[in-house]
Amino acid sequence: MEPIAALTRATAGYQRRLAAVGTGQWGLQSVCVGWTVKDVADHVLGGNRFAVPLAGGASADDALTQALASRFDGDPLADFVESARSQVEAFSRPGALNAIVHHPNGDISGQTFLYYRVGDLLLHGWDIARSTDGDDQLDDELIPDVWREYQPLLAASSGAFGAGPSGDVPDDAPLALRLLDLTGRAA
Repeated sequence: MEPIAALTRATAGYQRRLAAVGTGQWGLQSVCVGWTVKDVADHVLGGNRFAVPLAGGASADDALTQALASRFDGDPLADFVESARSQVEAFSRPGALNAIVHHPNGDISGQTFLYYRVGDLLLHGWDIARSTDGDDQLDDELIPDVWREYQPLLAASSGAFGAGPSGDVPDDAPLALRLLDLTGRAA
């Protein structure tokens, strides 16, 4: 799938799940150990805010400083929509996908970073849905691209993305199940 189309699709899927969170569900324990549903939403919001300056050439430290400078106590859906719009605009700038991004895991292309964001939206949308008894079906159109980019990322991350693969999912299992397992999520 074309990169900006993938980001737009992942954004819409995540937004749909975020909009389905009930007022009384933000404090629920999420499937992300130690995080509430609101913590997951704040993490994604921060990731969107981080992506904008990073995709624009900022260092990881400067991008993190900018991401954390904004509030996290507003309406989670409205804040997400605003940050998502800015994120899509940042990746849509001419040359952004070919530029080198100074990611915390090392220098990567803007396109690779975009697919990291697609994966974050896809998987944390699943986390929110699973935590709130919502629709946790992964988008089959996005899974192959996320799988392609996450395999080397997770192999080099040494536990930064949860428990990692269980070793219980066979290589011929559906790709969605393999992706969930790769990222330490029990399906």
